Amino acid sequence: MTRPPVRVRPRERLVGLDRHWLRSTGFTLLLVGLVAAAIGADWTATLSSLITCAVGFGFFYLLFPGGAHFGMTVANFLAIYACMFEFFRDANFPAASRGAALFAVALPVLGFLGGCVVRRRQVLSIIHARRIRELQHLPRITGWLLGALGVGAASFALPRLELDPVQQGIALSGAMALITLFVIASVRDVILVMIDIAMVFEGVAARLDRLVRPMMAFVTFYGLLVVVFACLYRIADLTARVPQFTLHGEPARISFVDSLYYSVATITTLGFGDIAPASLLVRAITAMEVVSGILMLLFGFSEIMRSASGERRGPHDRG
Repeated sequence: MTRPPVRVRPRERLVGLDRHWLRSTGFTLLLVGLVAAAIGADWTATLSSLITCAVGFGFFYLLFPGGAHFGMTVANFLAIYACMFEFFRDANFPAASRGAALFAVALPVLGFLGGCVVRRRQVLSIIHARRIRELQHLPRITGWLLGALGVGAASFALPRLELDPVQQGIALSGAMALITLFVIASVRDVILVMIDIAMVFEGVAARLDRLVRPMMAFVTFYGLLVVVFACLYRIADLTARVPQFTLHGEPARISFVDSLYYSVATITTLGFGDIAPASLLVRAITAMEVVSGILMLLFGFSEIMRSASGERRGPHDRG
């Protein structure tokens, strides 16, 4: 499948900041920052990770402009890489120094950028062609992944050697250097995968744009059911002489916020159990909400699929 070529920005504009670059870089910082915050590293490690990913992404995107979806694909790759590196480091090199870890995490990113610079003409032609390749390229990608996974699997034997922190830092850097060599050797294949994923993102985004109306209608009706049943729960509790619910196993009155929370948990059939019905009336209302939610879900899914089918047929095929 071939797409129209992307209009290439003039070279003199590459030094400027366009909205696609800002949006994609901001998305990269947000995504990698979220991963770094979840990891719980100290602020220097978090800041270093953000700088490494942001600078690497910014340099790549300015040098090889490929559209907003391509930029988000690169950001996703960086975030996934950050997660995999943290697992790799924490599992096999927990005592490695901060400096060694920061050096190791930057190696594949810098190696990839260096490989792109060396093969920039080929990379530019691939990005601007915007064509989904056939599966004949999959074995080469598989070989690169198997090589990186092989290095990771071999490193699981290192903890048995009981290395000291300095030796762990050296081993971590060496392992990431080997992975960097695989990355450099497979720059073209990595770019091909990124292009394919970016084009899939574009197709999904285009379909979502067409389905916004039915999806918003479904969410609106779903939210209406939540509010209506929340009001019924609250009124039933207010007008009864005894509490109609149990909170953590104890009879208690619930607030309107509690009734909204219970209504959401009920209509989605999650049933956390912290708030439970204690009377036949509330149990009957709960059963009605569960059935109404399932019917609304089936109806909403049917309408969304019907809208998607109508968009695929086009206006000339519907008559």
